[in-house]
Amino acid sequence: MLRTESGGKHVDHPPPEPNWKGIDIMADTQKAQPHEAAQAGITEWRRIVAELDWDRLPELLAENVAYRSPADFEPYQGKDTMVAILRVVFGIMEDFTYLRHFSSGTGYVLEFSTRIGDARLVGADFVEFDEDGKITDFMVMMRPAGAVQILASEAAKRMAAG
Repeated sequence: MLRTESGGKHVDHPPPEPNWKGIDIMADTQKAQPHEAAQAGITEWRRIVAELDWDRLPELLAENVAYRSPADFEPYQGKDTMVAILRVVFGIMEDFTYLRHFSSGTGYVLEFSTRIGDARLVGADFVEFDEDGKITDFMVMMRPAGAVQILASEAAKRMAAG
């Protein structure tokens, strides 16, 4: 039991149960399919990944695309930087597979699995498109942290070596 500053007793009580009756808890979820240009863009993205066709990737990217790595908080900017990073990262990862996807009005979340040697990773790509079907923002989240660190370290070595 805790005492207040005035010496009175303070008893913790559990918060009241929420009253969900009549409340649509799904009301704020997005039910829209991405616009047609985004749908075409994600189809092309998946083709590029499946074929490792990094030479065609710049055509799918907005000029000032933001790439958000799981290893760094600040985003990388620009087409050339994103292409260079993805070439290296996909050269390290093995057995990359998209598992399922979710969509909003302007983009997709693509869940994936991959491995680096014996380390298994799972993650998600958050991909946003502009009205022309160009990727404007690409964020990668992965786990477990130890495997992400292995990937980041190896990618940094390879990028430094040129």
